[in-house]
Amino acid sequence: MTVLDRVAMKAATVYARLTMASPIYRDHDSQFETTVVSVADLGGGLRRITFSAPELATYELCGADEYFGLLMARPGTELVMPDATRENLRAAIADMPEQDRPNLRWYTVRAHRPEASEIDVDIVTHGDSGPGSAWACAAQVGDRAGYRSGGALYRGHECTGRMLIVADETALPAVAAIIEQHPDVVERATIHLEVADKAALTAYDFGGAEPHVHVRGDAEPGTAVLPVLRDAQLKDVFYAWICGESGMVTEGRRHLVKTVGIDRRQVLFSGYWKLGQERG
Repeated sequence: MTVLDRVAMKAATVYARLTMASPIYRDHDSQFETTVVSVADLGGGLRRITFSAPELATYELCGADEYFGLLMARPGTELVMPDATRENLRAAIADMPEQDRPNLRWYTVRAHRPEASEIDVDIVTHGDSGPGSAWACAAQVGDRAGYRSGGALYRGHECTGRMLIVADETALPAVAAIIEQHPDVVERATIHLEVADKAALTAYDFGGAEPHVHVRGDAEPGTAVLPVLRDAQLKDVFYAWICGESGMVTEGRRHLVKTVGIDRRQVLFSGYWKLGQERG
């Protein structure tokens, strides 16, 4: 790890702790290659890809909504992995020769089966408009991809009181995983899900929870769920988890903190993607 890597990661950690509920950090990073062993379409543009690697037999998730970096070879190239000792993954990729640089996108581990050395990853596809979607749409059994450990965000199980969960379709796998690992969410949380297509929900039962579903269709992210949040009674919310499109998340978090008055250190927010922009 370079000095610049260390400074950048330290600054990001300090900023996160000052501006939102604390996520879960790993003590050390893991990086390895995986093989695609199954591909299935789930509906609503979601595609489940199952990866296998010997390392997944002993891999331990650090939280319910574990996320990781998926390293994908660019079209027409072979997969070359970045320096595994570098803490700043984006910087490590940027320092690679142009022809070797893999594409990077971050996804949630939907399920981990150590006994089979496998993980499931549910990816929202939208054609070839981004490298993650393009790779997922074309993925076939036998394809290779890299895995770089990340961390986790949800810590609602560490507190008592009412919770609020807000997500779009990209965060559905995380919500489902949270409920599976922490069933008390069903009784403690109010859950709002905004999706472009209701078919995206067909792959999830959410542990018997009855989330409020808001279908936005072709409208911009946040169009359906944000007005509902503005009209809701939320002053007794002790912990909030809001993840999905960056604009929706930012506006939702602003309302919770500025208008409702929830302590910003009790609101976990993450922009998984940003409308009109590619994010690595």
